[in-house]
Amino acid sequence: MDYKEEIIDHCKHPRNFGDLEDPKIIIREGNSSCGDMVEIYGRIVARKIEIIKWKGIGCAISTAAASMLSEKVVGMTKVDLEKFGEGGIIKMLGGEINVGRVKCATLAYKALLKLFDE
Repeated sequence: MDYKEEIIDHCKHPRNFGDLEDPKIIIREGNSSCGDMVEIYGRIVARKIEIIKWKGIGCAISTAAASMLSEKVVGMTKVDLEKFGEGGIIKMLGGEINVGRVKCATLAYKALLKLFDE
């Protein structure tokens, strides 16, 4: 399977990657089936995501998804994020993800949902 140029670009040049100074929330999520890991640093203000930074180790799909989501979710509420859902992740990544890679694609999404539980 050839990855879309956008996935490769986000993998090679991830957006919002790194530490967040004085994060209010830190969430760690891992995919035990492949070893991908993501750590999300965020701030929620007035029930909306104000800022997101992240670090992670993983495949092109998990890295690109985390990078793309970090740009998309600022300003979203938990309801907005839930409406976007796993289907939105797949669409954002180009619409075709091998069934075995769905956990990779949704790793950062699952961590982002947990931001609102802290």
